[in-house]
Amino acid sequence: MLRGILWAQAVILFSASTFAASPAMAAQDVILLADQSQIITLSQAPATLLVGNPAIANVTTDGRSLFLHPRAYGLTNVVALDADGNKLGEYLVRVIYEDSYGVSMYSPLGRNTYTCVKDCEPALRLGDGLDHFTTFTAETISKNKLAIDQATADDVSRTPPAVNSTTYYGSPPQ
Repeated sequence: MLRGILWAQAVILFSASTFAASPAMAAQDVILLADQSQIITLSQAPATLLVGNPAIANVTTDGRSLFLHPRAYGLTNVVALDADGNKLGEYLVRVIYEDSYGVSMYSPLGRNTYTCVKDCEPALRLGDGLDHFTTFTAETISKNKLAIDQATADDVSRTPPAVNSTTYYGSPPQ
């Protein structure tokens, strides 16, 4: 009988010490879709941020807000601490690819990814074939350069064009 009571006390003490050693806050799961940032609001501004693998996801802050930025597919963690080293939040961050309109085509040269809402348009996804990746990147850089050049031209256009100029900004006069 005494042996049974001692055994029960030992089990209770072991269980209590096991739970006392457990972290007070379990990590929250966060799913980040590739190319889509997410915002988490903390109870106060963090003093320290720990990122397990910034090549998978990185974090920037503004006050109490954490901005999670996916970088590559995979799993990492983010821990936010206050000035005293207390945990404000702990997150298990998983970066995945999800596109309900996405189509992948495989060939001996590699994978090509498309997004097909109405028509299929090339999309860029890590792991695509080098030719697809290179072509898509070059076209995107060219398109962005055109947009930047147009924005710059619009800024310059604030000065009136010279008399008899045939350069029009916007619609030509009727």
